Amino acid sequence: MATVLPIANKVVTAQPQGAYYTVSIDCTGFLDTETDNGGRISPCVAEDFATQPTTLAQSRLVSRGVLRFKKMLDILQVRSNLNLVNIVTTYGSDAGDTAISTLAFGIVYDTDDFVPNVGTAVDGSTTTTTKVGYIKDKITEALMGTFTENMPVYNPTTGASDITIESITAAPVLTTSVDEVLEAVTVTEVTAYRPNTSSELASEGAGLADTAE
Repeated sequence: MATVLPIANKVVTAQPQGAYYTVSIDCTGFLDTETDNGGRISPCVAEDFATQPTTLAQSRLVSRGVLRFKKMLDILQVRSNLNLVNIVTTYGSDAGDTAISTLAFGIVYDTDDFVPNVGTAVDGSTTTTTKVGYIKDKITEALMGTFTENMPVYNPTTGASDITIESITAAPVLTTSVDEVLEAVTVTEVTAYRPNTSSELASEGAGLADTAE
């Protein structure tokens, strides 16, 4: 058997070795109060709901969740660009006043070798030794961080589809235990997601084993 590469038609096969990780965040234990700590984390904006938020305070929670989601992606791709895939947002209902219960998604790193496998958990007590652990730490960092940005906010008090820009602060989703936030984040590597030709794998000359068959 032989592998024939499609070189004549300029089909690029020698891509950096990527990796696919699935993420699930159980948001049910996070705060749902109308404060900087509320809002949980979600990519959904007010217009995405069948029934939009009924108060300005609830609408700010939605924008706060979007801010955390944005910051999480910023933190996750400091070392390597990533693609976000298969997002599933689970709510108790499709009303904007309802808090998200589970956020699940996949991330595909362009260059897996750039993703560290060392670090320290947010609580400072655990040393990370795997890439899965590093990703989990970075997500927790976003959930426990404090960020302030100008964000679009739907204002239900001034008429439908009225979007204003406000300074929104997203503070830690829990104020008591970092460990609870860490435990709410599940990261799994999809090990079957790998290049299948030798030209797409790092060579042994680079100090890495060539695992192509």
